Amino acid sequence: MSVSTNLLSTDVESVETGTSGWTADANTTLFQSSRFYAGAKSLGMTATAAGSVSATTASRVAVTAGVTYQAYAYFVNIAAASGRTASVRIDWYSAATGGTPISSSIAVATTLTNDTAWNTPPPQITAAAPADAQYASLAVIVTGLTAGAQVAADRMTLGQPFTNPLSLLPYTASSVETDVSEWTAEANTTLSRTQPTAREGWYSLVLTAGAAGQVGASTIAVPVTPGTLYMGQVSAQSSAGAMRVDLRWYDASGNLLSTTTGQDWALSSSAWTICNTLANAPEGAATVQLVLAPTATAAGQTWLCDLMCVIDMTTLYPADNLIPPAASDFEAGIAAGWAVEGGTASLSTTYAYSNVYSMQVVAGGGDLVVSLTTSVTGPIVPGQSYQLRAPMRTPAGTLPFITQIEWLDSAGASIRTRWQNWTVSGATGWYWGPMGDIAPDGAVSVRVSLGYTGLAAGTTLYIDRVQLIPGGFTVATRPASGGGVALTVNGLTSVSPTWKWTLTRITSSGASAPVRGWAGDLVDQVITGDVAVITDYEVPLGVPVQWRLMAKDPTGLGWRSYLSDPVTVESSPTDVWLKDPGLPARSVQLTVGTPMPTWSRAARQGVNSVRGRQLPVVISDVRSGKTGTLTVITETDDDVRALWWVLETGNTLLLQWPPGWGEDDMYVSVGDVQAAPIVDYAEVHDRAWQLPLTQVDRPLGGITGSADRTWQTVKDSGPTWLDALAGATSWLDVYSGVDGG
Repeated sequence: MSVSTNLLSTDVESVETGTSGWTADANTTLFQSSRFYAGAKSLGMTATAAGSVSATTASRVAVTAGVTYQAYAYFVNIAAASGRTASVRIDWYSAATGGTPISSSIAVATTLTNDTAWNTPPPQITAAAPADAQYASLAVIVTGLTAGAQVAADRMTLGQPFTNPLSLLPYTASSVETDVSEWTAEANTTLSRTQPTAREGWYSLVLTAGAAGQVGASTIAVPVTPGTLYMGQVSAQSSAGAMRVDLRWYDASGNLLSTTTGQDWALSSSAWTICNTLANAPEGAATVQLVLAPTATAAGQTWLCDLMCVIDMTTLYPADNLIPPAASDFEAGIAAGWAVEGGTASLSTTYAYSNVYSMQVVAGGGDLVVSLTTSVTGPIVPGQSYQLRAPMRTPAGTLPFITQIEWLDSAGASIRTRWQNWTVSGATGWYWGPMGDIAPDGAVSVRVSLGYTGLAAGTTLYIDRVQLIPGGFTVATRPASGGGVALTVNGLTSVSPTWKWTLTRITSSGASAPVRGWAGDLVDQVITGDVAVITDYEVPLGVPVQWRLMAKDPTGLGWRSYLSDPVTVESSPTDVWLKDPGLPARSVQLTVGTPMPTWSRAARQGVNSVRGRQLPVVISDVRSGKTGTLTVITETDDDVRALWWVLETGNTLLLQWPPGWGEDDMYVSVGDVQAAPIVDYAEVHDRAWQLPLTQVDRPLGGITGSADRTWQTVKDSGPTWLDALAGATSWLDVYSGVDGG
């Protein structure tokens, strides 16, 4: 069948339950024939008098103006006879009932064979529904009958033809089911049709060489858009030699701009090979021609071609994919830049993640690395998070592997390499291996890889549709005011929505601690969106710190992680930070005065003298935390207000020291405060503050507010609320800046 969906009902198509779905036309009596092309019955027609018989569907089917439809039916003589022809006709209407046809489309008549065999290929008509057409009916017609003679029809069909919906070529040119009028034979070529060898429908296009040399056929030109990616495609078979598919680009005046020459595709004489060429329409292009261009070695050689297409690939390839389409996919062959160490690569149609082809890799035994080094389709944006998707499958069952991104500078030298471990746990589907990384400064190209260790010789795997697109499971960092580091978590939706994520701070000593979030520590967080934004105000000063983003399957079956680049928060050699962990806007940087704190750690013990014993019995508990007095200096009224602001809440505060002072950051409770003038002169505002400190545990709870994001920040994001709310799904998004405002 050449129609993807028959608009006629099953009873009308096959007449298995009766002839009620059909209306007899003039000179015709209908009956249910026991002859059949498929099923058990067919539509029989008896001629009342010599002449033609015909029948029309009793009900009309809905159609859409401008859309192409195809109709056909199979015919048979009940008794052998000569001189009969069969045809089908589509009548187009503006209403479901009544009225006269807007117009009709009728197939070229087919002469029935002088026997009782079903005639194939059937007569068919392919036509676009005219303007104002909303309904259509199908008629089956046979001429040349004598009075009382009978014929039958079966598998009556009306519907949209089977075609690639993204192809720009009309179905009649793609399929040549009607004729070859939309094709032009170029030098050294004659064109014809053949059947029954066809990839789709009943006919294929035949190119015949007049002599040795270039053979060619071109179809009608179709409109294109400059810069858009298109693919020329043909299914071909031949014993004569390879097929080449070219794309000729023309400007609006019909002048040839350029020609994209495809590769030579080896053909088989007994199977169809899909031959593709990918290219972006050049600047100024208005139309393109698909050209079939094999080379003959002798006169009379032939090539059979079917399903010729020019496909708009816009929806199939993400526009923001850094990997060029020719290298991302394998529809036009294995592009330069792909390399296999420890195995061999070839094109395969055994599996395909998309379209037709994938890259098949067969391991030679031992370690295997499949890599692509390529120039990118657009500029790499430093600081942008990118996600590598490298769909892979294998019939080998469980197969551990790694995905890797390596950023390269203008000289091709490696700037940074990141990798992620994976395990294919079965042979039933494709595994993306999605990993993320943030592009570093200076990156102009990239190398992506899949690596395998200790494979048995002959282990086979397939790779297809490799992408490097914005997004990815990463955490980006940048210094923020208030002594913090702003963290942007990306790609949370790239993992399963049932997974939970955790964000942890890791210092250069290897110590780790959870990052405080809006409602508490960011541990086992439910995924509610792709991006999360938070500022870590508890990061230590002056030492390299990294952040690990981890997502885990609650069942323990899977996990993903990303470790950020190190960030060092600047520190002053004379200043400390006194921060409110829950209210970071109140945090203040203070100059330390003398004397330095004298820390005391009280013993918790009772000394008990026992009668008759020389030595006491001492009952003790763990020693207390530190207590001591910190001296800080303020110079201006603003300094005084800032210090009072952080102290006034009475909250537990975080005291952070510059590196090299030999002091550990600690959480403290501040006791009674004293502020003394530096000199006894009223106009000198310098004060020495005595802050009695008691070390306490890290407080629970989340962050409220920000040291640098206020409503003024939101207001400055744009002139209207639409600007302020762009990209936000909640007030928390606006509050935290996840919308990018």
